[in-house]
Amino acid sequence: MTVMPVRPDLITWAREHRGLKLQEAATLLGITAAELQQLEQGGKPLHLTMFRKISNALRIPQATLLRRTRPNLQPMPRDFRSIEGRGARIGLQTRFAIDYARTIAANVMELVESGIGPTTPILPHLTRGEDAAEAGERERERLGIPVINQMAWPAKDAFNNWRALIERTGCFVLLQKFDVEECKGFALYDDQNTPIIMISKADEFDPTKTFTLIHEYCHLLLREPGISDQNRENPVEAFCNKFAAAFLIPRAALRAVLPYWPTAPVEWSRHDLREWARQLKVSQQALALRLEELGVAPRGYYSRIVAGQDKTSKAKSKGGNYVSTNAFEMGNRYALAVLNAQARGDIPTAEAAEMVQLAPQHFEQVREQADKRFEFAGAVGGGVPH
Repeated sequence: MTVMPVRPDLITWAREHRGLKLQEAATLLGITAAELQQLEQGGKPLHLTMFRKISNALRIPQATLLRRTRPNLQPMPRDFRSIEGRGARIGLQTRFAIDYARTIAANVMELVESGIGPTTPILPHLTRGEDAAEAGERERERLGIPVINQMAWPAKDAFNNWRALIERTGCFVLLQKFDVEECKGFALYDDQNTPIIMISKADEFDPTKTFTLIHEYCHLLLREPGISDQNRENPVEAFCNKFAAAFLIPRAALRAVLPYWPTAPVEWSRHDLREWARQLKVSQQALALRLEELGVAPRGYYSRIVAGQDKTSKAKSKGGNYVSTNAFEMGNRYALAVLNAQARGDIPTAEAAEMVQLAPQHFEQVREQADKRFEFAGAVGGGVPH
């Protein structure tokens, strides 16, 4: 059997890079913890089959495992969750999503540095000294998104519509599947050309994905990217929550659904809250937060609504084919950046196929779909740059 010339230290690094304990990694590889420990300590040769297993299971390139030294990689994003006592552990699927986002960023920077990338976005710059709710309403007004349009959207289209509108600001909005109990999303801002929002596909409900989208957008506007859990104790998370609630539910939206504007806080019924959330295509939690923040619901209303909600599951979708799934994950802005460069002859077809992980025969389908989304966003948001 072929023995691979891999330094034991690189096997340990690969496991630690993916945030796995010895037993977790061993289970993933189908061996015992003792066997993995032997490999890491150099007491057992690494054969080709296990070498491939490690590379595939941990998504570490084989060339990286064959290095003589540990690679110098970017650190994990800032973690805003630790204030709740969860610690800073980042799970395997979330780490895969971070790698995916950074691969997208690297590809965009390659286009930019070659002079063929998308226009450098100029995002507003918020500070935490501002009023978060006022900032949320102001940004919505800047983007020119009427409440009447929001209420008219079919519920099945609302998340995709919001996504396209945020993408037109210059952000790349990506989706991957990772544990929502760990985090619902994160934001990266390693360069002005690559503001990235990542949202978990594991979140079953579009209204909560929409809230995560705007919450992470606020992280970018603050220039404080990182991994979020939307808790109300961390001051950055609290600011982004208030921003997102006000952005999605401006006062004009509330006036459109409330039967009257109260002069004192009202304990609105769950039935009413559910109906108003349905009309606005937002989550009941977001609406409860906004009502409380504006003083039209009493203090503690949001917490009572969250505590009393059933954790119902949405019917599982059958999913799409590989092409539609891949296009959905990479988003409209990234797809157009790569495929338009290929259509102009700026990059070879083979390179574009590698960047979007699609065969060339699917390019036109994906490009047309992304163009339609951006055309829609332009019609709603008017002069929003992209």
